[in-house]
Amino acid sequence: MTSLGLYIHIPFCRSRCDYCGFYSIGRKPTDRYIDALTKEMDLKSPDFEDRLCDTVYLGGGTPSSLSEAQLTRLMKTLSQHFRISNTAEITMEMNPCDMSESYLKNAMRAGVNRISIGVQEKHDHLLSAIGRRHTAKEAETAVKRAYRMGFHNLSLDLMYELPGQTVKDFEASLRWAVHLPVNHMSIYSLILEDGTRMAQLAERGRLARPSEEESWAMYQAMCRILPAYGFERYEISSFARKGYRSRHNQKYWELSDYLGLGPAACSRIGHTRTENTPGVRLYEKELLTGHPPQQEVETLSDTDEMEEYCFLHLRMKEGIPLDGFRKRYGEGITHWYGDAVKMLKEKKLLKEEAGHLFLTYHGAALGNFVFEQFLLD
Repeated sequence: MTSLGLYIHIPFCRSRCDYCGFYSIGRKPTDRYIDALTKEMDLKSPDFEDRLCDTVYLGGGTPSSLSEAQLTRLMKTLSQHFRISNTAEITMEMNPCDMSESYLKNAMRAGVNRISIGVQEKHDHLLSAIGRRHTAKEAETAVKRAYRMGFHNLSLDLMYELPGQTVKDFEASLRWAVHLPVNHMSIYSLILEDGTRMAQLAERGRLARPSEEESWAMYQAMCRILPAYGFERYEISSFARKGYRSRHNQKYWELSDYLGLGPAACSRIGHTRTENTPGVRLYEKELLTGHPPQQEVETLSDTDEMEEYCFLHLRMKEGIPLDGFRKRYGEGITHWYGDAVKMLKEKKLLKEEAGHLFLTYHGAALGNFVFEQFLLD
């Protein structure tokens, strides 16, 4: 039975973080939204009756803004519409402020077995500066509470290149995080997304960010400290202890099929990529009046898919499986990218070993440059 990943978008936040470019709105979820999600499941699930869902991911927004009753209803409805594997990885993003004992107990009963926690930093003045509502102590307490209650697959997010953040600040955050009972970390540099408050401040010259030298030192600290504490860098931004890689995220990087539900949710089935139109009110209106959600549909050409295959596989530690590439596209990678591969190897940005082509340490640091070489004119 062919596998399928499920992504459910919960685009609600109590307040919007100054750096966040994901689609979300500043209010609590309503039962009407769960009604609309149910209608989308009614419409789309019949096409996937022969699929086994081995990963489920509740992302946002802030999925933990769902009430306990709403979360229970949502998870029950998912299991009624889709065939969920008994060993599925079921991840829910949570804000530390929401992780009360009652909420965690309810999430576990509902079937959640992995939590991704938006921590970002350990220094309260930096958390406040980026618009986060929790303190470092609250985050630490929430992580330890979740582990104590039986959630032993915990991931947390950290950020670097934040305004006012020093290299020592980031190193301290890393050393603090590795001593928490977590087995996965996603580490992101700050990207100024259009329309965010931070992007607006930067345009006005009012955003003090680390220098290039400081940013490089932060990157090196991440690559040095986390592996020293047993966290393998298995993807450019992802580190995990053995056996705890994100199975759902690997579907994105490996070009596996996944179905997204909710406004602004993306899906990829075969060569077809779809994205539901953003807008909670429009989404609810369409579905609750018997119409499918409005969406953009893109059918990837063989060339587009090949480029994407290279970009996404190179993000991972193992890189591009050369036999897999040949079987998928009919020719070896040098047929399409011979000059680029030769140049990148000479610059020591790519390495070939054991049938795989993968980024070197310096190649990972210059990932965007490497990826550009895999664009076909």
